[in-house]
Amino acid sequence: MFLSFQVVLLLLPAVRAGEISADDILGTWVVEEDGEDVEKIEIYKSGEKYFGKIVWLKEEETTGENVLDKKNKNKALRNRPLLGLEVLKGYIFDGKDSWHDGEFYAYRKGRTVSPKLTLLDSLNLRIQVKILFVKKSFIWKRVVSAEN
Repeated sequence: MFLSFQVVLLLLPAVRAGEISADDILGTWVVEEDGEDVEKIEIYKSGEKYFGKIVWLKEEETTGENVLDKKNKNKALRNRPLLGLEVLKGYIFDGKDSWHDGEFYAYRKGRTVSPKLTLLDSLNLRIQVKILFVKKSFIWKRVVSAEN
C-alpha cells in the first residue's frame, strides 16, 4: 500500500511555485458538492488551448439514466446528455499558474461564465468566477490513479 502511494505521487506533475507548466492542468478533476463527489471533468488540450468535458456523473451512476441539460436557456438543447458534454472551452495559460479567456458552461444554472482557473498545487484547481463585484471560488480535486 505504501509503495503504491509513492508510485502515484511520482506520476503527479511537479507543481511548485515557479515550476508550473501549461500542461499541468491536464487530467481528470472531481467536482464536489456538500462534501460528495458529483462529477468528474477531464481537461485536455487541443492546439494551444485547453478544454474540459464531463466524464462521470454521480446522478447518472445512481439512477442508471442519462442526465440531461434540463436548465439550458436554449430549449432545443435541453434533451442533450451531460455525459461527454464539453463544459470548458478555449482556455489559455498565463505563463504562471492560471488559465483564462475561456468559457465554462455551468449546466446547473444553464448559463456560461468565464472563470479563471488557477492551479494551487498538483492536486487542487481553483475555479474563480467574478460576477459584477462578487467573486465565488470552487476547488476541484485531481483524480489520482495510476492512469494519470
